Amino acid sequence: MTYFLFFFFIISIFLEGTVTNLPLVLICLVILTIATRNLFLFILAFVAGIFLDTFALRPIGLTSIFLLLCVFLMLLYQRKYEINSYPFVLLASFVGSLVYLLIFGYANAFVLALGSVIVALLLFMSFRIANLKLQKSKSSYVNELTR
Repeated sequence: MTYFLFFFFIISIFLEGTVTNLPLVLICLVILTIATRNLFLFILAFVAGIFLDTFALRPIGLTSIFLLLCVFLMLLYQRKYEINSYPFVLLASFVGSLVYLLIFGYANAFVLALGSVIVALLLFMSFRIANLKLQKSKSSYVNELTR
């Protein structure tokens, strides 16, 4: 399932850089941070920020710093709060998107942040459903082997 999220992450870099104003990369980083909790996400955030800055003709490194800060804060609070929950996805995607959109000067930042929340919740919901189905299929396979 994480391969799907990585694939969606790569697609979101190009979609956000060329087609849409929604911070899809930030949304994918929120979901990937919840799913993997890996330090490799810092490299992904840095590279994605470089690509986004290149596509948007911004000074290179601004988006990278913001994405690195977001991943750092989510990994920092993973022990203190339950990050694998709908309220966390809602809060992290809304606050992160709103701050991102305000910093980089997008119009209608509040409306775009609400749209980001909807996309984040749908992606997180599909991730959880697919993960549950995968766990059920693994457990049924293990049960068949133990008979």
